[in-house]
Amino acid sequence: MRSMKLNEAIEKFTKWRALQVKKGTCAGYDLILRQFCVFVRNCEIEHVRLEDVTSWFALQTEVKLQHNTFIPKAQALRKLFEFYTMQGMLVLNPKLVPMPAKEINFPRVATEESYRQILAAIPESSRDPRHIRNRAIIMLLWDTGARNGEIMSLKIDDIDTLAMRATIKTEKSKGRRPFREIFWTSETNEALHRWVAKREHLRTKVMRHMSESLFVSVCSSRTMGVSGQQLSIRGVGEMLRKYCIRAEIPYVNAHSFRHHMGHDIINSGGSAADAMNILGHASLASSSIYTMMRGKELENRYRILKGNMK
Repeated sequence: MRSMKLNEAIEKFTKWRALQVKKGTCAGYDLILRQFCVFVRNCEIEHVRLEDVTSWFALQTEVKLQHNTFIPKAQALRKLFEFYTMQGMLVLNPKLVPMPAKEINFPRVATEESYRQILAAIPESSRDPRHIRNRAIIMLLWDTGARNGEIMSLKIDDIDTLAMRATIKTEKSKGRRPFREIFWTSETNEALHRWVAKREHLRTKVMRHMSESLFVSVCSSRTMGVSGQQLSIRGVGEMLRKYCIRAEIPYVNAHSFRHHMGHDIINSGGSAADAMNILGHASLASSSIYTMMRGKELENRYRILKGNMK
């Protein structure tokens, strides 16, 4: 195989990789690799040295990037060099790319108070479809503990408001549980009914091109996406940020709602297996993080258990 510039090598690798992994994963790897390509000034792939990789990591350490962000960077580089090693090219040994050990941190957990403050920041009587949609999204995220991407992937026909349930595709499933059911409360159901009615009005009067997505962008923007099409994950994050600012509270992201659900399951007497089934984890190891306690919560639990041991 002839020598090639790194940008060309990345392009060919990305096309091959796209046949194996999800679109988002492929796009993430491609972005990482192109950032590295800029760092090494688009040299030939055979000329990439181990020192280039370690220097790139060192530079990012200097600017205080979080430790766990290096893991996907290392994975992307390893996969790239594995791909060309399999084709007989003399490239950097992929096993030499340093793979940082994952740091386990206590998850950021949203509180009932912050959730209510965010809802209070949304004008309840407003006819603005964005406020109506956003209230339904936030309440559904809170009730279900589902991932942001899983909620955004829902189609209008996926939800059963009579039974207050839906079947979703588990976003990070590796084949064990590709689908699971989610459920919500009557309070959230009312918000969903209001949004579905508003969505239908928009579809018939304004957006005849509307997609089948449950939650669509009301007006086109770089953050929210194309009008009438599925609302972007990034758009949900930006929406939450705006409401947090309005509520004058620290930023609460969508995933912290998920962590609240996991934490609540355990605190209510549920097991790690319950958290795994409800949240759609691939293994118990992912759910065990919610069994971790600290501070007053840990002390109270200890006092209860110690009292029962007498």
